Amino acid sequence: MADPLELIKIKKQLIEEMGVYFESQDVLSPLSSRIFAFLALTGNSGATFDEIVEELEVSKSSVSTNLQLLQTMGRVGYYTKSGDRKRYFKIAEDNMVNRLDDKVASWEREKVLHLKVLEYKALQFENSKLTKEEQQREMGFSTHYIEFLESMIENLKKLKNNLLITINQEQK
Repeated sequence: MADPLELIKIKKQLIEEMGVYFESQDVLSPLSSRIFAFLALTGNSGATFDEIVEELEVSKSSVSTNLQLLQTMGRVGYYTKSGDRKRYFKIAEDNMVNRLDDKVASWEREKVLHLKVLEYKALQFENSKLTKEEQQREMGFSTHYIEFLESMIENLKKLKNNLLITINQEQK
């Protein structure tokens, strides 16, 4: 059985590491990133406002401001329990689906650019003295990268479908 103090230490380190990641990837403020990381670790049970303040050791006004930002962005939502006046904040259910859609769109834009590069090179090679083998070598990176992008896009779409199935099962 894991030592409770060790778990707390690991959790704090993970919140910090995830926070830095979300800060750079999602252009979030440092505190918004750490709130999001904490809620990701909390899972579906969520966390109350006071639990977030206590865990992150920051002011109530800072947590309030950053929670509002995360809610406005659609990253965080909340639920209430009957007879309990507290709000329980958690990662918005469609957050991951939206993130996957964003990643697919980004990869697809990149794929279009590489297809245009290949088209340009093919036109360029019409008047070239390069052999077919030399031309294929010149276009090799883009060709292989497009194959990689297609694979990534397909896998992200599969992941999204599996995620949607999981979300729908949890809602039943």
